[in-house]
Amino acid sequence: MIILFFVFSNKNGKIKNTTVKKEEIILQYENELKQILKKHESNKEKRLQEKKIFLQKCNSELSRNIFFTHEESVKIIQRFSIL
Repeated sequence: MIILFFVFSNKNGKIKNTTVKKEEIILQYENELKQILKKHESNKEKRLQEKKIFLQKCNSELSRNIFFTHEESVKIIQRFSIL
């Protein structure tokens, strides 16, 4: 009985709110995109190419992520495309 209490009390402490997890994922993608853009800021063509590759990867990953609906994924990609 004591072991069950210990297992359940530890499990509850590690669960994140869905909204918080979504924001963490979005911020991680945004920071990654910003790093890519900064790395290639002197070469506009390379910058656009890398941005396109990143957005495709991001779209693919978001479409498989259980936290995001299709509509949310589209909005996120649109938001990133204007950066």
